Amino acid sequence: MRFFHMDSLSFAFNAIAPTFTIVLVGILMRKMGYLNEEFIKKGNKLCFSFFLPALVFFNIYEAGSVEKDYIRVIIYTVILTFLLIGLFLFLVPKFVKDKRKISVMIQSMYRGNFMLYGIGFSQALGGDVCVAYATSMMAVTLPILNVVGIFVYAYFSDTKEKPDMKKAALDAIKMPILWGIILGLVFHEVSIQIPDFLYTAGKDISKIATPLSFLFLGGQFQFSSSKKHAKLIAVATLAKLILVPLPFLWFGISVLHITGIQLIPLLIYLAAPSAITNYQLAAQFDADAELAGELLVYTMAFSALSMFLLVGGLHAMSFI
Repeated sequence: MRFFHMDSLSFAFNAIAPTFTIVLVGILMRKMGYLNEEFIKKGNKLCFSFFLPALVFFNIYEAGSVEKDYIRVIIYTVILTFLLIGLFLFLVPKFVKDKRKISVMIQSMYRGNFMLYGIGFSQALGGDVCVAYATSMMAVTLPILNVVGIFVYAYFSDTKEKPDMKKAALDAIKMPILWGIILGLVFHEVSIQIPDFLYTAGKDISKIATPLSFLFLGGQFQFSSSKKHAKLIAVATLAKLILVPLPFLWFGISVLHITGIQLIPLLIYLAAPSAITNYQLAAQFDADAELAGELLVYTMAFSALSMFLLVGGLHAMSFI
């Protein structure tokens, strides 16, 4: 089979292995005591409030123009997101009766950690142009995902907490990474020149974002005995990493003819492990945060294999 050609396996390994090696280093540093919970919490806040916004700013600032043709990929991504939300809102309550688990399952199966994985893997697989595509996709999908996520959790919440549309919209607008995107677009389109010393300092700072984020991600990684949730974990992990990506990637390739570096952000958007935000929202709305944390860990662990297989297979078929 072409999938097992060494060139494709080598391409997939070289793209995936460095990132997951950093995650493994983070796990090791946590076990050795160099990373503790408080340090990781503050480090994550620093990454998502400053380093990652700086990274997306410079990616956009330096990027050439994103092809207008890519708008169709973004529109497709938004449509498939709402399709998945509707599908899981219909299916999950039929099989899961505990309301505290329903919202966790729905969120964990359709929402991946695109904010973190999208930039790192786009750079590894497609370079700066691919990162620009991923960033444009991020600008559109992040506000949607954040607002919809709040409503999904509130709908199944037993706390009687009502979704606050105004607050949800304001929280989405205030996201630092979104402002990194907006400022990057302004500076790029107006051709604002950044002084050399600020440019060099900013670029050096932005380079910290991806490795440090994955290092802290590894520091949060803790397997636990999850026998009581074994079936739910198996179903959600299989759905998130395999069953969701395959049909939508097939449709994107076969019907919309999305290939090459345009396909890479779509691949990551669909196949990335569950987002950390799912766990945070589960805790906020008194959903099953334990299950959310377990799904975060297990999808992240098995994504090393699923991403390797997906990247290797798509490369073997010359789609990326």
